[in-house]
Amino acid sequence: MTKLCTLAEAAALVKDGDSISTSGSLLHRAPSALLRELVRAGRKGLTLIKPSPGYDADLLCAAGALGRVLSGIVTFEASYGLAPNYRKSIENGLAGLTEHA
Repeated sequence: MTKLCTLAEAAALVKDGDSISTSGSLLHRAPSALLRELVRAGRKGLTLIKPSPGYDADLLCAAGALGRVLSGIVTFEASYGLAPNYRKSIENGLAGLTEHA
């Protein structure tokens, strides 16, 4: 029995309102193809739990997929500044933000 599956099959395992935690840190080593597949699948109300998201949080915010973020910092690192879609989501009332120092 194989444990391999397509991106669409993997994304189908994530339902609206689920909590997810992705690998990587800031702009490095995030599962970008899976994140884009979650966006294509139209997921909503997800909770992202991660110490230092960057691209992943920004992409999911841009798509309106996140309902809550539990993180330490969300940025594109010093050279690139804050994650713009994440920042816009916070400014527009993404109420489910918990930052841990």
